[in-house]
Amino acid sequence: MNALEMAGAGNAEWAIVDTLYFDAAVHSFVMADIEIDGSRIGAILPPATSKRKIRLRGERSICLPGFIDPDVGPIDAGWGALCRNLVLSGITTAGTFCATHVDLERVGSTEGIRRFCYVEWGEQDPCGGMSDTGQAACEGFERAARTVNSGRCELFPAIVPGKTWSAATLLAAAKAADRLRRRLCIKLCANEADAQAYRETRFCTELGLLAYLSLLANTTIFNLSQISRSDTHLLDDSRANLICAPGAVSEWLMGRAYAPLSVCGGEIGFSSYANIFGDADRFASLLSFSMALIKKSCEVDAGNLVADALTRSAAMALGIEDLGMIAANMKADLCIFDRPCEVSEKSNSLDLLNLVASQKPRHVLVDGTPVVIEGACVHEMVES
Repeated sequence: MNALEMAGAGNAEWAIVDTLYFDAAVHSFVMADIEIDGSRIGAILPPATSKRKIRLRGERSICLPGFIDPDVGPIDAGWGALCRNLVLSGITTAGTFCATHVDLERVGSTEGIRRFCYVEWGEQDPCGGMSDTGQAACEGFERAARTVNSGRCELFPAIVPGKTWSAATLLAAAKAADRLRRRLCIKLCANEADAQAYRETRFCTELGLLAYLSLLANTTIFNLSQISRSDTHLLDDSRANLICAPGAVSEWLMGRAYAPLSVCGGEIGFSSYANIFGDADRFASLLSFSMALIKKSCEVDAGNLVADALTRSAAMALGIEDLGMIAANMKADLCIFDRPCEVSEKSNSLDLLNLVASQKPRHVLVDGTPVVIEGACVHEMVES
């Protein structure tokens, strides 16, 4: 039985030795031994110094943090198959909005991958009761949370302004998020027609209303596809966190009229929609997108932003502090790749992106437990 098989069988203490790993703190690769204690990274040690008896030799491999896709899109009957495809590409955390009990149960029942569930409530709470007070919204969210049994599933309160007619509901959701110590997730209109209809019926944009109600600070905004020039200024003045996808900003905003975001004080996560991994052209477009969106003129700086937005920054945008980075006490969500000869300790974030665009991981761990071994999903990666 090798080290991964022993880890899968429940051995709590083992190590990946003599490996090259990506250190997000300096955006470069470092040689080290990575010790794993159960579901967390126990320590990062100089190479060939770990005393662990259970070892996975890493001299021919590269360790990357598990990638985070904060919004994989709508839930459908193929959710389990989607999760398998994601984890085979190195995406260890997938997020989605859950509008109904059925959505939440389907996402909550999927084993293996880590999930972020954004539980929507509008004029009613997630369990069917009116949510006109923060207390009612909190109770509804907690009832919904009890339907999820997996420790790898994180729930967040969410609002879709286009489905919400009462400002009181928006305020109630924000109050509930504060009491629950969770980010309030806000999903904006996905297309121009919906955004126009919102302005015509509400007499302002979604972000304009949220700014008026002072609800932008400490929130996470999803879907920037239809924001106006004035909306970009609202976001720059707030401390909102952003989740967006390549091509999400409408074409006219990317033209001369576009005011790039500065994201001062907030975090940003890039949603891959399950289609950028293993595609060099898409990663190239992701680099140019980030350079235009966040005022990055240097390709290396843009590469650092992209690497962070797919890992550490994506987690921080949702208030998760122990995910998306290889460091002591972090969750042991890891991807182990075969090491190309051109990747060394002098390599940077651009090399990380090229690696992910050119190959899939050989092994993937979630909470220190293998969910992919030798490029194949293990038995627990199923939808119950």
